[in-house]
Amino acid sequence: MSKQQVKIAWPFAKGEKAQLIWIGEPFRCDHKMMIKAYFRSQGRTEGILMDWGTLPCLAIQHYYTDGIITASQVPKGVQEIDMTIYPNSVKYHKRPWSIQGSSDSATSRSFVFSFDGKNVILPVIEVLRSILAPNGFLLYRLFESNSFPQFFTETYEPNKIHLSFSSSYELKYTKTGFIYQLVWLLTNRDLRQVYENIAFTWLQEKALIFEWGLTQSITITVRVKENNNSWTVLQIVNVKNKYIPYKHISISHPEIQDQVKSNEAKKYTYRAVNKMDDEEGLTLDEQVDGSTEDFDLVQMNQLKHEYTLVPKIKRIKSSSSKQRTKEDENTKKYYGNNDSMRSTADSGGQHLARGLEHQMLHEIQAQGELNDFINVLKVMEQHPNVVEIRAFTDVLPEGLGERKFTKLSDGVTKRRYVIAKVHMTNGKQFNIIEVERENRSLSMLILSSPNTHNWNAIYHCLLVNLVNSNGAWTSQTLKIIENRGVIVMKAKHSSKGIRHRSNILLNKLILKNTLLKH
Repeated sequence: MSKQQVKIAWPFAKGEKAQLIWIGEPFRCDHKMMIKAYFRSQGRTEGILMDWGTLPCLAIQHYYTDGIITASQVPKGVQEIDMTIYPNSVKYHKRPWSIQGSSDSATSRSFVFSFDGKNVILPVIEVLRSILAPNGFLLYRLFESNSFPQFFTETYEPNKIHLSFSSSYELKYTKTGFIYQLVWLLTNRDLRQVYENIAFTWLQEKALIFEWGLTQSITITVRVKENNNSWTVLQIVNVKNKYIPYKHISISHPEIQDQVKSNEAKKYTYRAVNKMDDEEGLTLDEQVDGSTEDFDLVQMNQLKHEYTLVPKIKRIKSSSSKQRTKEDENTKKYYGNNDSMRSTADSGGQHLARGLEHQMLHEIQAQGELNDFINVLKVMEQHPNVVEIRAFTDVLPEGLGERKFTKLSDGVTKRRYVIAKVHMTNGKQFNIIEVERENRSLSMLILSSPNTHNWNAIYHCLLVNLVNSNGAWTSQTLKIIENRGVIVMKAKHSSKGIRHRSNILLNKLILKNTLLKH
């Protein structure tokens, strides 16, 4: 698997080598986390949009050819050395940066420390992709606050840790290398605190900013380029002396099962109709939603990890499942394209769990604006006046006839909403409705009432009339709700940070609470 090539759309001529000169800050685009990587060749710089999940394959100042990102050429004049980073010697440094051949603005973020008489510059992005989050699962969790409980629960005993994974955790990440990295991160308090603080800072600043924070020394093998008695780290190729403070690891997952071979015929089979015999690998396309099962397995061998102690991993199997090996006339056959076009975007997209049960915030899977709203609620839930917040997400109901507002601007994707219930310490409850807006001016609604109501009927009335009114909360609709004894308040959106937006929303609830008392 590690020999399989992974390609991106390539703007340079075939066989032309292009040097990766810059990796931009991550940003959200069309419901996915993206980066812009800048390649330069023959005096021309091209910025290429890439999924955030491709980061482990990108080595700064290395050369790439024909869009193949799983193989790169080391630049001349590079040394490969071992160096140890001691916790109290590292300083965070940032400054404006000019990208050669591009007018795009940039900020250089790096850690600076001394080693062997040299000043060492270690880019922050290299620490992320090689030390803290060297695989897709950990990379995407960097943008979510306290999301681990959605994927697994942790149980600790003397010298033993057990991870019970949910079905949301992809089975491929139960391979040994991924488990060791995850457990190393979870069981070293300093590492875990740094990792989790990154998500909190991202929600507020929309930038990957963090202090070194590690309380233990770490040894790494790096490729460096020397200039004026300074070493710039181009790539970390090995992370050494990683310590896991447990001798035994056990894991369970719904898909870890005993396979019992059966003579029964298959219920269905899938056959590719267009795979070419000479096809070499995967082509990544940033416009494709979803993720590929193979990408992490292709690139996981690019970086080495060495542990001071290698714990044993026990995989606890659930009930057995039948492995059907034969086909008969009742087997359903599905034919589909296998054009090797993939995305490294995190799993999700349109495959969101439907339902109207209120869930804990970390259980909600949302994208884009709705994910930002969930993050606002997560910050607000930490306030002492708030007991808890529960929410659910769904697609808008159909209106009378064909209504454009039920779909996003692409005319295909169904427009979604989130409804949150906020429980205050004084016993009051507020219901907040947020709908995907895109470029529309549509306020969120805050609902409350001193009386008990069939809130589902109220939600349905509001949302159906929203669709019929082509995306507007009409005064007539709101009057219907107010006549039922519901107090309605509109809340405009702010473009400022998550914490600021959370404070504004909380202040509106406190104001509304005052109105309820009167």
